[in-house]
Amino acid sequence: MKAAILYGPRDLKVEEVENPLMPKADEAILRIEWAAICGTDMHAYRGVVPAKTPLIAGHEYVGRVLQIGRDVKGLRQGDKVVGSYVASCGQCEYCTAGKPQLCENRLLFGLNYDGAFAQFMRVPRANRVLVKIPKEVAPKVALLGADMFLTPLYAVERADLEPSSSVLVTGLGAVGLSAVIAAKLKGVKELIGVDLRDRSLKLAKELGADHVIDSRKEKNLAKRVRELTDGLGVDVVLEASGVPEVISSALDSVRPFGKHIQIAVPKEEVRLDLRWVEALEKEIIGILNPGSTVYLRKALEVIKSHDLQLQKLITHEISLDNIKEAYEIADTYKGDPIKIVVRVE
Repeated sequence: MKAAILYGPRDLKVEEVENPLMPKADEAILRIEWAAICGTDMHAYRGVVPAKTPLIAGHEYVGRVLQIGRDVKGLRQGDKVVGSYVASCGQCEYCTAGKPQLCENRLLFGLNYDGAFAQFMRVPRANRVLVKIPKEVAPKVALLGADMFLTPLYAVERADLEPSSSVLVTGLGAVGLSAVIAAKLKGVKELIGVDLRDRSLKLAKELGADHVIDSRKEKNLAKRVRELTDGLGVDVVLEASGVPEVISSALDSVRPFGKHIQIAVPKEEVRLDLRWVEALEKEIIGILNPGSTVYLRKALEVIKSHDLQLQKLITHEISLDNIKEAYEIADTYKGDPIKIVVRVE
């Protein structure tokens, strides 16, 4: 089969490798149909996040079940499925506490276990990874729901948003724009988006942002946010840029008793002045994709019940044969990408 192998920083090759055969009792073998490039894939590609190379890259995927082991429940050959990025053990302290994203024995597709940028994929612990796609949801849309939308959906839940809440979303890439969608589902009274790309700012307005701030023109973000919120600042920041300077300014934009939800992986070490965080009782919360089939089903149900326009975020569709080109686009921002999906033939 064809697969995209990550050998090290910026060393990705499409090669012929052996097909996965004969699933173990807890495994499923998938025929991958669509996959997508995520920020974490790029962190691994750049060497920022360690990966156990060489391995097959990729962790956002949908496919069709080819084979299942005897212990796999609720799936059968031919089912269309979407999967989590993590295969958790189900037995450690974090798994039993309902936090599989922190599993002590986790297998992370594309980081420490072969991933989804291939024609076929072996999925261990399949009962804790795979979910059947509802017939009302197109597979390509389900692909976007598994990580890109699910992560900010979880962030919004952690933020306890209410209709009276004001929200700032910093970094309007695929996850940030999904955060705009997720926050608007809660009916928040005011939503502000921040980015430096015209395409992202335009999309944020189309998806429901009440105000957008062009960070190329506005040098004092916190001041501008306070001007838009009667001098108070926002109740919640959903930080999706990972840029240290933006993270600091976003925290300054939070009003007393407000919350800063850190979604994006910071691109480097971040220095924060915590004196006003303590004095004004602000909260800083870091989140990961929750990594469970429970949340995955929840995301699919939300997608099924609402016209979220997630497809608007797809800017590039590239074949597996040309996936190196996709990585280069994501790495350099050539062509102003938002979400790049990979067609597996």
